[in-house]
Amino acid sequence: MFQLTKEISDALISHAQEEDPYECCGLLAGKDGVATKIYRITNLPSDDPSIKDLKVPADRTLRYVMAPNEQIAAFKQMREDGTEILAIYHSHTHSPAYPSPTDVRLAFYPDVHYLIASLEDKNRPHIRAFTILDEQISETEIVYSKP
Repeated sequence: MFQLTKEISDALISHAQEEDPYECCGLLAGKDGVATKIYRITNLPSDDPSIKDLKVPADRTLRYVMAPNEQIAAFKQMREDGTEILAIYHSHTHSPAYPSPTDVRLAFYPDVHYLIASLEDKNRPHIRAFTILDEQISETEIVYSKP
């Protein structure tokens, strides 16, 4: 089970819609297992040297790579706020909310959830949550809690 507030869910969908046709990405933080804070992170462009060795598609409509400096700033803010990372999120703008082979290969955090917002049906965006451990994907139920 993964818990988040409706406000965080709405903010994640909004981020995905604003970045469309590119994938958006970011982090969710909170306390006691409830995601209450969203950190939007820049999806690096294909010419950024940080992505050279990751062997990912150049096209940001097909992948996400988070800006490292923004990730570090988010982790610092989490420490200051007394929160922890609960999820990594990104969008799929033209495909279902299910981890791609690249998503699985780059799932470096086995203790967090991976949320995917699908905009495949632009009128009905939706979010699904997963855990990825040793390249095994398990879907997790999302429960909406009050802030």
